[in-house]
Amino acid sequence: MPLPPAIDQKIRSRFDELIAEANDLVSTMRAHNKANPSRYGSNYGHASEFQAVLVKVLSLTETVFCGSERGREVANGIKVRSEQWEGPSTLEYVVGTLHGLKDDFENGFLDNLEEAIVANISADYMTQVEGLLDEALPGQYDHVPGAVLCGAVLEDALRRLCERQTPPVPTSNQNGDPKNLNSLIQDLQRANVLNKLKADQLRAWAKIRNSAAHGKFSEFHRNDVDLMVNGVKNFLADYL
Repeated sequence: MPLPPAIDQKIRSRFDELIAEANDLVSTMRAHNKANPSRYGSNYGHASEFQAVLVKVLSLTETVFCGSERGREVANGIKVRSEQWEGPSTLEYVVGTLHGLKDDFENGFLDNLEEAIVANISADYMTQVEGLLDEALPGQYDHVPGAVLCGAVLEDALRRLCERQTPPVPTSNQNGDPKNLNSLIQDLQRANVLNKLKADQLRAWAKIRNSAAHGKFSEFHRNDVDLMVNGVKNFLADYL
């Protein structure tokens, strides 16, 4: 899912800041080595500044990759190169990595492909939900299938949200049975992924879904389902 504009711009700016900082440090280290030649080899100095840049680069890597396997590979590559300590050459390697990551980020290639596919599938199901509601007849129970399908999309989203946490929030009970909607909501609230207001909203939608699935059609109305659909769409955009 696209990042909020403010966060997207913040990440883009951070790439530029770290590239400039690393390049400046490359020049500083080379000037230091020229002014302070050592018969024991290169003496680039500025180890603390180098470490500070490295930490900030690794923090940015963690942010853009969200703990994915690819992110760990990139971070490990930077760490291995830094341990070799080749002064400016090591920093130039880091700068090159930053340039590559920035280009991939700006062109959408850092997005997790599996997550993108799942997000598109969820969006397609929500389109089907809206189609069911558009075809519903006033005074009938035609909105019930829409409520059931919308609830299924929400449950799938909550399971994926649980799996993305560190450590992952279990989606099954101790006996191996899948947790129901309310259990998933409760666990995500306990993990501080959801605040009380959001958790209460999700419980209200879960109640509509359960009533629809168990034939309790008098417990909700067409307008309730309309609000549920809009709410779930916003939830998917905000959390996934």
